[in-house]
Amino acid sequence: MSIKKIVSVLLVSISLTSIFVSSVFSEEKPVIQVGSFSLTEQEVLQVLINSTGGNNMATMMTITQADLEKRNVMMNQVAEALLIAEAAKDEGLDSVPDVAFQIKWQTIQVLLREYLKNISEKWDISSKELQKYYESHQEEFVQPEAYHIRHIMSPTKNIANEVLLKVINTNDFVKVAGNFSRDQNTAKTGGDLGWVEKGTQDSAIEKAVFGAKVGSLTGPVKSAYGWHVIEVLAHRPSKQLTFLESEEKVSTRLQMAYVDKEIEKLKQKYNVEIDQKILSNLGGIKIQEKQR
Repeated sequence: MSIKKIVSVLLVSISLTSIFVSSVFSEEKPVIQVGSFSLTEQEVLQVLINSTGGNNMATMMTITQADLEKRNVMMNQVAEALLIAEAAKDEGLDSVPDVAFQIKWQTIQVLLREYLKNISEKWDISSKELQKYYESHQEEFVQPEAYHIRHIMSPTKNIANEVLLKVINTNDFVKVAGNFSRDQNTAKTGGDLGWVEKGTQDSAIEKAVFGAKVGSLTGPVKSAYGWHVIEVLAHRPSKQLTFLESEEKVSTRLQMAYVDKEIEKLKQKYNVEIDQKILSNLGGIKIQEKQR
């Protein structure tokens, strides 16, 4: 999993299951107890906040306006969740491999988020530091060359040739794409593939497009998906982005750099072992030998 993927886990919300796990270690007096599950006052508040999408103000307003009877209604809804969870535990569902994994991975996600949240308080992401990072990593903030293209995908070369003739005769690429393209994701938008940078499309398509003149038609081009008729709509040359243009990305990259540094430090502290034998046959799929 890449650093970006790891950090994206920060966006995962704490679920009720993770609260169940944390409640076991709480020393506060529980407000509600159902079998082996209990929730303290702070945990009940967190459940209510989660139910409003994380809106603390809305939660506090709801509690303020609720008399004891209404508060009991809210607690009974929580109790129902705990009852079902307790029943699931009694039936051993928490030991079912898929369920056990979800609980395990959820716990990992919560700990990951909290650890990064904790150490990020020490990171310097001031404007001065952002500018410093930008100036020393300008090669990371380059807008790559790209072509804006649209295409019509066909199952065979002969059909692609027929499609090309239709485009030439009607001078209406959008209509032909809508009627004949096998790529249903783009057919409804006239075959528009947007801006294509190197490494983002099938190599055959990129080879046909890069260097082509704006307004030109090319094809049929064979890719791994079929045969394509392609029109080049615009060309965008590569350029160095200014600090202001890339400030948001600079902030992200700087934070990633801090994460990288932290991970390197943790690798020195904890042993990481990866079973290469299992990895080479992961899921029963062996690594394919490279063709010479």
